[in-house]
Amino acid sequence: MKQSKVSFLTTVFSSNSQYLTNFFDSLKNQTYKEFDVIVVNDGYKKFEEIKKKYDENLNIIEIQYSNTPAKNKERGVNFCIDSKYENLIFGDSDDYFADNRIEKSIELLKSNDIVVNDLNLFDSRGVYEKKYISNRLNNFDVVDIEFIKDKNIFGMSNTALKLKNIPKVVFDSKAVAVDWYFFKDLLSRGLKAIFTNDTVSYYRQHGNNSLGLNKEGDKYYLWWEKKKN
Repeated sequence: MKQSKVSFLTTVFSSNSQYLTNFFDSLKNQTYKEFDVIVVNDGYKKFEEIKKKYDENLNIIEIQYSNTPAKNKERGVNFCIDSKYENLIFGDSDDYFADNRIEKSIELLKSNDIVVNDLNLFDSRGVYEKKYISNRLNNFDVVDIEFIKDKNIFGMSNTALKLKNIPKVVFDSKAVAVDWYFFKDLLSRGLKAIFTNDTVSYYRQHGNNSLGLNKEGDKYYLWWEKKKN
C-alpha cells in the first residue's frame, strides 16, 4: 500500500485494551481518509486481532517496542520523521476523536506549524465538560512560548504538527511531562502554534490524569496550572 503523507501516532498497552474499540472506531470514522496509523505496541499481545478487525478501513503500521512511556513516544516520533511523513497527528489510545479531527488539523497545518485542539472531558458516566480549553483560549488564538512557560495545553492526544525541519528527538526515559518538554522546545525554535475548537479530542478521565480538573467559582483550573490566590 502506498504510504500516506499523514501519520497518526499512538501507543497501545495491554492495560488499556478495553478502550481500543472506541479509539479505532473514531479513526475509522474520520472524514479525511488518507492517513497511516502508526502504533507503538508496548506488550499488547492480541493486537493482531485489532489489525484484522480494521484492515479494510485503516492502514495500521505496528512497531513492537517496549520501554518507558517517554521512550515509546520517542520511538514513534522518530519513526514518523525517518519515514518522511509530512504531518504527524498525536492521539492517546484510551481517548477518541471528533470525526473531523484529522481533516481540521491538516487544514490548519497549511498555514501553521503546530495545531492544538480542544478537549471534551469524559469518564465512565459520559462527557461532563465540553470544549474545556475554550474556557481560557479563543478559536484560532496563537499560542506562544510565554503562554506555556508555567502551564501546558499541548498533550499527546490533541496536537498535530508539520514534520518538515523537525529534528529527531531524544526524551529522558524517566520524563513525565514529555508533551510539555517537546512542544516548549518547538516553540522556542520559533514554530507557530494555533489553537482551535473547531474539532475536539475526547479526553478520558481516570486515575492518574483527573487531578486538578476543577471549577471554583467562575474560574476553571486546568490540571497543569497552579491555583492563584
